Amino acid sequence: MCFGLHHRNKNNHIFKIKGMNQIAVLEPSLELLPQGEKGDLLYSNLQEFKSILNANPKAQWIHTNKYAGNAKYISIHVIEDLLNKLFPFWEVKQNGQAQILGNSVVVSVELRVFNPLINQWISYAGIGAVPIEVKSGAHPTDFTKISPKAMHKKVPAAMSYAVKNAAKKIGRIFGSHLNTKDSI
Repeated sequence: MCFGLHHRNKNNHIFKIKGMNQIAVLEPSLELLPQGEKGDLLYSNLQEFKSILNANPKAQWIHTNKYAGNAKYISIHVIEDLLNKLFPFWEVKQNGQAQILGNSVVVSVELRVFNPLINQWISYAGIGAVPIEVKSGAHPTDFTKISPKAMHKKVPAAMSYAVKNAAKKIGRIFGSHLNTKDSI
């Protein structure tokens, strides 16, 4: 279930955004546009906004996963900070329950961001999977040998991968092109 969100701006005005499948009750307003550290607007039109989204991520945000063929990635903490910085409101909705496929936990999410320039919510689908830990020497699909804390650790990890997967669809700044050689 998805609930409505509220936002209180610096002037203490409260804006209410209705839940899923309802139209936001907001007039386009500079009050909702994110501001930088010095109080200046991060963007004020779609071209500026697209330029930010399509910028490459900062080098210090990028890490390498030596266990995944040296794939590059951005941590979930940076992704969440970017979402907070670029959008006045955002939310994640898990689609159904975590599923077990093969020897992995799989989570599907919908990442919703509110774009104040067009006064609309935009949704991005994401999926994440992590292998289930089994006791040493056990076959990877022997679920009678699952480590006691495996699901406690692996479901949230799959969720964070799903959120990162959805965020990549927003633009390059979220890491969409980190592991590709082709670009236009």
